[in-house]
Amino acid sequence: MYDRPTGLTRQFWTVKTVAQRDDKPVYVLTSARTFSGGEDFSYGIQAQKRGTVVGETTGGGSNPVSWYNLGQDIIVAIPTARTTNVVTKTNWEHVGVKPDIAVPAAQALQAAHAAILRNLVSSAKEGKERQELQRVLAMVEKGESEQPVYTLRGER
Repeated sequence: MYDRPTGLTRQFWTVKTVAQRDDKPVYVLTSARTFSGGEDFSYGIQAQKRGTVVGETTGGGSNPVSWYNLGQDIIVAIPTARTTNVVTKTNWEHVGVKPDIAVPAAQALQAAHAAILRNLVSSAKEGKERQELQRVLAMVEKGESEQPVYTLRGER
């Protein structure tokens, strides 16, 4: 992050070692209203190839601003810093984060669910498990879902 007033650039890193790292797929849902910090997370996940962004292109706000009072009840927000991603060498200012799976925000959860099921179907062996996954995928693609069945712990 380059800070114009001080002329300094700060680097932000994750921890070098992690005791245990989940290897489950990550899906990040976005909309045109996703902005700033939500975009930073989405952009980083996508740039590092650690997940799939599903939904709409985000709002496009990557550069931090400072607020200045110009007097006579006029206040302006002026960018005073610039974010640069280490992988892409750029940011999402004015362009937003473009999703890997582009769908209207209202359909993002369903599209992510279907994408997950497609991956599971493609890796499942032939048999009952694969058939069940295909059945559920067909339902999800139609926008249908089964009602969950809840049982008390002692009733199992």
